[in-house]
Amino acid sequence: MQPKLDSARLNRGVALLQLGQYANASAQLEALFADEHAAHRADAAYHDAIALDRLGRAADAEAWLDKARALDETLDAALLYQGALRERRGDLQSAGRAYLAYLNAHPDSTQAMLRFGLAAQKSGRIDVAKQYLQKVIAQAPRSLDAVEARKYLVLWE
Repeated sequence: MQPKLDSARLNRGVALLQLGQYANASAQLEALFADEHAAHRADAAYHDAIALDRLGRAADAEAWLDKARALDETLDAALLYQGALRERRGDLQSAGRAYLAYLNAHPDSTQAMLRFGLAAQKSGRIDVAKQYLQKVIAQAPRSLDAVEARKYLVLWE
């Protein structure tokens, strides 16, 4: 019975998140996380990070992503999100490490390639940025990520 109840609690938190009720979602997800016997603690922490970020609490969101990854090292969505939050606050080296770690697990991720390329450009590594943006285009030439990559490549010419 407990796993079904845990799933229902997680689903409720995610539903509140999708409805834009971020504070309520956060409270629900943190309550699930606090239950040390709950099966979905890592997922609760990850979704709580999303709620907290939407509430403008990016530092708290990063802390919750760390909790999610500590419970489940295979929760790669948290790793990609960590990179985005770190990039947003200007910690480009740490963001780059998160994106590369994600790419090690998902070498075909055009989203991670794009984010890594843009972080490299912001760090002054135009050569690395161009290399990764060209990889995005080669991997998925008709994707939105490729459109974004082309835009930046044109801007940097």
